Amino acid sequence: MDPERQRAQSGLGAFRAKLGRGAATPRERRSPSTAVPPETPATLRDGTTKPASELRSGDVVVVRAGEIIPGDGVVIEGMAIVEEWAITGESAPVIRESGTDRSAVTGGARVIAEAIVVEIS
Repeated sequence: MDPERQRAQSGLGAFRAKLGRGAATPRERRSPSTAVPPETPATLRDGTTKPASELRSGDVVVVRAGEIIPGDGVVIEGMAIVEEWAITGESAPVIRESGTDRSAVTGGARVIAEAIVVEIS
């Protein structure tokens, strides 16, 4: 039996297939080109917006509740509760805040409460 079919028939693989996530692990599902849709709007600190695809290392963006983090980076101001399940597979939201070991954020995650200022890496 091929590995893909075997994984799909396992308990977790079958459950993921029913949810429409397939049998792939989060790392297999995420690639730099698909983690953040290129047209995702990114609000820069100065109030202007541009598509996530145009962000460069060092750009500083503000991400508010309900918004998707437009790229990988580090929280330089604020604290927020972030959903990372689509990227990491972790179902519980996590806290991301500046000045701690919990300051790294991943593009594609969604801020569900509060707001953060992120420097894109």
